[in-house]
Amino acid sequence: MNNVLNSGDVPQLYKNEDFEGIYNVGKSECAKRGMQLNKMNMFGQYLIRVKSNTHCVIAMSPLGDIFRTRLLKFPSLVNCCTIDWFSNWPAEALMSVGTGSINNNEPVLAILNEDKDACIRIFKIIHQSVEAITIRYLDEMRRINYVTPTSFLELLNAFTKVLIERKNHVGNAKYRLEKGLNVLANAAVEVQKLQDDLTLKQPELEKVLKEVASTKIIIDKENKEAQEVKKVVSVEEAEASE
Repeated sequence: MNNVLNSGDVPQLYKNEDFEGIYNVGKSECAKRGMQLNKMNMFGQYLIRVKSNTHCVIAMSPLGDIFRTRLLKFPSLVNCCTIDWFSNWPAEALMSVGTGSINNNEPVLAILNEDKDACIRIFKIIHQSVEAITIRYLDEMRRINYVTPTSFLELLNAFTKVLIERKNHVGNAKYRLEKGLNVLANAAVEVQKLQDDLTLKQPELEKVLKEVASTKIIIDKENKEAQEVKKVVSVEEAEASE
């Protein structure tokens, strides 16, 4: 860009086959001005036509050291340009840009819905309040803090990014909560069903317990009898063995 502004030429831009058309243009210009027809003059006249027909608009933010460094490295940005310093955006421009940014982002527009205008007004108030504080900061601290239209665009982009991230986060949390509640609800239904079954089967269970108790008494009695028989059998076995 510095070369284009300064001389109209970019080194190593053209291929060998491009120079035929370039020299044809330069030859006619040299003939009009009565100049000697050589490659240097023809190429120089071509560059003059390039510069006269090239119109550039360069937009840069003065924020930070980058702007200063660029001006020092590329002096054509100053020497070969007409510099227009744009003032702060008025409230109408902030509202218009904010509205356009929100309207062009369907996910954000769907989230905000009727709160869209209120959010845009908040963005405008935030941006203008920072501009006012910047003036006070300069008066009191003698330090410059740049608040450019880019800052407003970055505010909108940051809000959009955070809003979508929080929506996804809350959506995932809501999904997990709903899933957990459904599991708990199903578990409660199953527990109630088991309790109902237990209540219905309680009489049968008591009957079985009584039968088990009676059976246990019988078994104990039979065990005692078996022990007595065992003693007799043991004595007889000992006698038989002897």
